[in-house]
Amino acid sequence: MSEKQPSWPDGMDAAERVRNVALTRTDPRNAGWIAIEADVSRDTAVKYLSRMVEQGDLKTVKTGEGTCYKPDPVTQFLGQVRDLAERNSLDELTTELGAIADEIDQWKREYDVDDLAELRGTVGNDELSGEERRERLEVIEEWEYNVEIREALRLAINLKHTLTTLHGTPTRGTQEVSVSRERSQSNK
Repeated sequence: MSEKQPSWPDGMDAAERVRNVALTRTDPRNAGWIAIEADVSRDTAVKYLSRMVEQGDLKTVKTGEGTCYKPDPVTQFLGQVRDLAERNSLDELTTELGAIADEIDQWKREYDVDDLAELRGTVGNDELSGEERRERLEVIEEWEYNVEIREALRLAINLKHTLTTLHGTPTRGTQEVSVSRERSQSNK
């Protein structure tokens, strides 16, 4: 448990506090722990945590501490995709995608590897110093993050494109579908 109670903003209700605590943890936590952190009763925490599980925001896991809650990774990832799509232009998303590709290409050249798995395999090389191993482990961590964010960027670009297609000027295929629906309805 934390040593210091968080200071919650005025007007933040119990549901918001439970939500904030539950969604900002990476390790599964039980309802009692979340209740203390959110400054609510255990019963109140369970009520809101159950709702969050039903909505798909949280997953439950069984641990030595009983039922614990952790953020649903799919929901978080899709939220990240939506956030990227809403906050950035197509040009910004594309530029960031290019920057990630450039960084990965630089690591491939620097470490003379073809992919992340190959770089992982070099960490155990006896010829490396401790500092060189730590450096490679840091690059591996950054590379993993880049792979994840690259996928989010790609999906955000596709989402923006799809929304533009759906809500912008209709494509020829969409017009044909609309016309064929009108024809089938007028024939009834």
